[in-house]
Amino acid sequence: MLRRHFLQGLASSVASTVVCACGPAASPSPPRGLAARPPLAPLGGATFTSRLDRVRGLVREAGAGCAFVTSGTTSFAYLTGAAIGRSERLIALVVPVSGDPVLVTPSFETERVQRTVRLQAKVRGWQESENPFDVVRDALGAAATGAVMVEPHTEYGTSMGLATALPGARLVDGSSAFASLRVVKDAEELARIRRAIALTEEAFDRAFAGLTPGLRDRQVSDAIARWFDDAGFEGYALVQFGALSALPHGEPQGAPLPSETAVLIDGGCKVDGYWSDITRTRWFGGAPPAEFTRVVDVVREAQQAAIAHARPGALAQEIDRAARAVITKAGYGPYFTHRTGHGLGMDGHEPIYMVEGNLAPLVAGCVFTAEPGIYLPGRFGVRIEDDVVCTPDGATVLTGA
Repeated sequence: MLRRHFLQGLASSVASTVVCACGPAASPSPPRGLAARPPLAPLGGATFTSRLDRVRGLVREAGAGCAFVTSGTTSFAYLTGAAIGRSERLIALVVPVSGDPVLVTPSFETERVQRTVRLQAKVRGWQESENPFDVVRDALGAAATGAVMVEPHTEYGTSMGLATALPGARLVDGSSAFASLRVVKDAEELARIRRAIALTEEAFDRAFAGLTPGLRDRQVSDAIARWFDDAGFEGYALVQFGALSALPHGEPQGAPLPSETAVLIDGGCKVDGYWSDITRTRWFGGAPPAEFTRVVDVVREAQQAAIAHARPGALAQEIDRAARAVITKAGYGPYFTHRTGHGLGMDGHEPIYMVEGNLAPLVAGCVFTAEPGIYLPGRFGVRIEDDVVCTPDGATVLTGA
């Protein structure tokens, strides 16, 4: 099927689609266009200065003298504003507790790095014939004999190279510190998440509206990804028909859409580094069977219970327990097989995780998904996933706005 025919079919077949909606219903009006929105103002220098100050505070709490963060990690992008990939050539950010941060980069990459990053930092280049970790040692100065807090996604070989070059230093695991660094989202970050949500909801509504019997799940998934790409954004969708929807992370397999079945679409897109994550489950064709409607109602009630428990100080496991209690009471407990949600931001999955045993308290400004589900093997699955921000007064649902 030619791409233009498929896209035209999705846009023109609203009248032939009957859905039971777990979320906003598909709109019969013409699509606004995924890119037809004013651009967001870029993050300013003050934002990155504030982020560096928070890292310095975490370094002090860890009893270290500096933080070490390599390119190719979300932490590097968060602190520098530059999504520079990882390679065998070291590019790293060194943040001392006092003084200017230092970017260590191959000399031939210096100009590119300086053009890309959005923070003020000293740049130390290294030649291909040099050991880059010797340059790191020289950049650290007196801190080379103290403790270095290492970002947790640093490659093992890089950590070993750093340890060898700094025999008098102690490498400190920065997992807990960096896990807390990005939990609270400011207004600029929330604006990016909201924009990603709006784009995703529009793409999903367009996809549901254009479903026709025989359309393959991969075609729908690919079309959504192309919509995002054509609008200038990275995005994806997992599209699952019928029994495949009973697999929480089942991927499209090329199956054609029957005339009456459950359809689950899960995905999101990234706007200026920030992700959305949404799932909608609907019934395609005719009136849904009674049990599908019942499962939808139970899942929705479970989600509402989870969101109602979200407030500063509430433990992450309490959110999971609230949703699970509703589903268990309804007799579907064994069919809710995953956690209730996860943090959301520059990574699609990040702290705080809403799961039994997680005693981390929610804080105002944290963004997370609320996504309970019921999965009946061989029949269908229902998941409703919305994005939520914890506020001083409780929780605000960002999706559906």
